[in-house]
This record gives sequence, structure tokens and C-alpha cells, in this order.
Amino acid sequence: MGRVLDLALSFKDKSIAITGASGTMGRALATELSKQGARIIALTTSPNPKFQIADSDNQSNQAVEVLTWQLGHETELRDRLQKVDILILNHGVNVLGARDSISIYKSYEVNTFSVFRWIDLFLETVTDAQAITAKEIWVNTSEAEVNPAFSPLYELSKRAIGDLVTLRRLDAPCKIRKLILGPFKSDLNPYGVMSADFVAWAIVALANLGLRDIIVTINPITFIAYPLKEFWRSLYFRAFSRSLK
Repeated sequence: MGRVLDLALSFKDKSIAITGASGTMGRALATELSKQGARIIALTTSPNPKFQIADSDNQSNQAVEVLTWQLGHETELRDRLQKVDILILNHGVNVLGARDSISIYKSYEVNTFSVFRWIDLFLETVTDAQAITAKEIWVNTSEAEVNPAFSPLYELSKRAIGDLVTLRRLDAPCKIRKLILGPFKSDLNPYGVMSADFVAWAIVALANLGLRDIIVTINPITFIAYPLKEFWRSLYFRAFSRSLK
């Protein structure tokens, strides 16, 4: 499965792009990372979004580069990703209890296939030793990888991207971190109990410690179930798959 701990990470002057930036967690992460000195690029599918991040020292608004994108057209931003240090894949959809065909396709397209396209696109920019060291991908898979989320299609699509990330990490040229997040209050999760600001703070703090699997939840079961699941899935993938490169 590889190392679960790396050297401490500094965000100062890092260029960090965040998908789902107009959502609750996207905004919280943008605010928290900007406090650490990062330069934020907001990637959003929302039309005419507005982002204002107050500087913690002087309360002035920090500039945020905003780029819009559409599902299936991720490659249009390939050139911009060349100068991005960290790509945080945070976009998602929750159709709650729906189970019709449209909801099935939508859940997998947004939560699984689009995320994986972004991963492949970003990995194409990792072409030299400096990029291997500096570049990272963070994927918000959620604790739905191992626990019920009271939304079957959300669970299925999140577990799918979680397994694909586990598989892709075996050959990835740069670090890929997972964000395994518990229920925080947002439009995607009306059952959330944690605040997005706290979760964002915890994510950044744990990344600063070098963790590759970042778990933030109130559910103690996740801290046991996820590492076990990740270990066995990684072992299985190593045993029964191979790189063609």
C-alpha cells in the first residue's frame, strides 16, 4: 500500500486548485489553505461564482483565480494544470434516496468518472523530478467508502472512486492523498453534524503532518474499518493487477 506518512507539508506559495470550490467544503478549504499562504484556484461548474477570502491579518480580500469547467470537458484546463502544485478533487453530487437510471448515471459521472479524468489529466503534468516531489492530488472520497451514508448511490459511486484511487496510487508518479470525511453539514449532506470550517482545519493540519489517508470524522469505526479495507484492497490489487508501462 506504500507509506501512509510523509514529510511535513508546507502550503506557503503553493498553487492549489480546488474542484467543487463553490460548495461548502470547497469554500472552507480555500479559506483555510489561504491562511497557510497558498494561492487558490477555484474550479467550479457554477455560473458566475464569486469568491472572497478575507486575509486573517488585515481582513482584506485575497485574490482568487476562478475557472469554470464542465463535466466531460476537463481536458480544456490541461494547460492551466501545468503550474498547479496541488489538485484537490472535492466536487460531488448526492441524489439522496433516488435510484432511477438518470440518478445512477449522474452519480457515477460526477463522483467517479469525472474525478478519475481529473486525476489522469493532472498526472500527465508530472513529467520531471521536481514535479514528482512538488505535485500532489487530494481526493475527497468520504467515509462512505466504509460506512453507510443513507444514500445508496452516493455510497456506491464514492466506493468506486475510492477503489480506483487505491489502484491508481500503485503506479502514480506523485502523491495521491485521500480525504475520508465524516458527516459535515452541507447541501450534499443534510445529516451532517460537523462544521465544514472545522473539517477543513483538520484536513490541513493532518496534511501538514504528512498523512496520506486523512480521516476526519466523529465515527470511531472509520478509524478501524478504513485502514483495514485500504490494506486488503491494496494488497489484492497488487497481487492481481499489473502496470502495462
